[in-house]
Amino acid sequence: MEAAADSKSLTTIRWSVALALLVVCASLVAVITSGRPGPPGAIAGAGAPAQASSAHPLALIVIALAAYAWVLYPPTGGVMVSAAVFFCLIWAWGVLQTVSLSVDLAAFAVLLGVVASAQRHRFRRLHRLRQVLEDLQEEGSVKEQAAAHAWQSNTGLQKKHARYAQLQAVAEQLSNMTDRTPIANLAVERAFSLIGKSDVCLLFLVDRQRQELSLFASKKRDDLTSVRAKHGDQFDRYVLRTQRPLLVNDVRRDFRFTVSLSPERPIASVVACPLLLAQRAEGVLHMDSAQAGAYSQDDLRFLDILLDLISAAMTNAELFQQTQHLAMTDGLTGLMLRRPFHEQLTRELTRASRSKDAVSVVMLDVDKFKDYNDAFGHTAGDLILKSVAEVLRTATPAGGAHARYGGEEFAVLLPRTKRHEAGDIAEAIRRTVEVQVHRSGRGVAVPVTVSLGVASFPDDAKEETELIRIADQRLYQAKHAGRNLVVAA
Repeated sequence: MEAAADSKSLTTIRWSVALALLVVCASLVAVITSGRPGPPGAIAGAGAPAQASSAHPLALIVIALAAYAWVLYPPTGGVMVSAAVFFCLIWAWGVLQTVSLSVDLAAFAVLLGVVASAQRHRFRRLHRLRQVLEDLQEEGSVKEQAAAHAWQSNTGLQKKHARYAQLQAVAEQLSNMTDRTPIANLAVERAFSLIGKSDVCLLFLVDRQRQELSLFASKKRDDLTSVRAKHGDQFDRYVLRTQRPLLVNDVRRDFRFTVSLSPERPIASVVACPLLLAQRAEGVLHMDSAQAGAYSQDDLRFLDILLDLISAAMTNAELFQQTQHLAMTDGLTGLMLRRPFHEQLTRELTRASRSKDAVSVVMLDVDKFKDYNDAFGHTAGDLILKSVAEVLRTATPAGGAHARYGGEEFAVLLPRTKRHEAGDIAEAIRRTVEVQVHRSGRGVAVPVTVSLGVASFPDDAKEETELIRIADQRLYQAKHAGRNLVVAA
């Protein structure tokens, strides 16, 4: 409002000065034309003293107003006013030819020169100021752009720092996991929450038997229906084949893929990374969105780093399971070792005590194994032990356990099995070994036989060590009775 008031006041002053100039010039003309000039050849100012004395102050006022016009009006307006005043003074001097008008005219000429020089200096200075202002504005614009870029960079760095802090937290969580299922669930949950912008996050693992991808873990938006792509799509197969990360900003414009958009769950953007175990693609982590351009290169790099952590965790889980398996399994026969067998027997006895069920143990020993081993070597003896172990695997009912107890001695755990039922199973094992397992002697295949002892909880004993002792005692009763026998009572 103040600026508008100032502009209105300046306009009023300009019109007032213009009107004053017009009035004074008109007065000057009226004064000059009101009387007669002196005769030709008369001394200047002698023929018309009244007109000369009146014209001089009007001329000074016109000169003053013309000088003031340079201040009020733009340069073009000042030039026009000065030109009009100058011609008016020339005319007045030509009519009156007085000394005072000559002085006024000379003074006005000098004043015009001074004003022109001042205006020129002013214009140069104004031009320099404008250039300085433009430079300052340009510098300010550059600094604003730099500040905006720095702010964006700082925001991006903060976002990256937060993501990498989350990755560190994920790495710490993964270091305590030794099972693939919780590792996979953690992978999809963290990828879905940290990257965001996704409708679903799917983790597929390779099924080597079927030679295809199989959905192992998933995370989706709450408002979406269940995921139907249980075996992956063309994006997942592409990543699995190339073993390289994939980023598609608009599936309809990517010539590598032919996508039929589904109204149930439309897909516009896809980001996926391979899960590499021992330099071999074992799965794919896939994220997609219905919005085009949802993912960036930073999202792809973040997902790739997350997959590296998941890959290391799954590799460690496999090594842990292998180590655990080796610690519990006999290397020759593949059966359970004595210690894990005792641990499982303890658990079964505890369960049976609560549920009032029976538990039976069968101990068996290969007859005359030492003699055959001494005669034909340990390699031939190992073949017999492997054959007996295979019989135990096939003859033991589901839910049972079998172990190499030591040397040529084996043990079988039969949960929820009474003594007479365990005796029947032991007899079936004895007959199968006799029929299927043979040893070579002097060019003739001789059947291998085993002796077996059976003990049951709670009929024979209620403690683990006592149950094993009674079964082992009955095993030796079978050996003393002629071998190739089952003693169950």
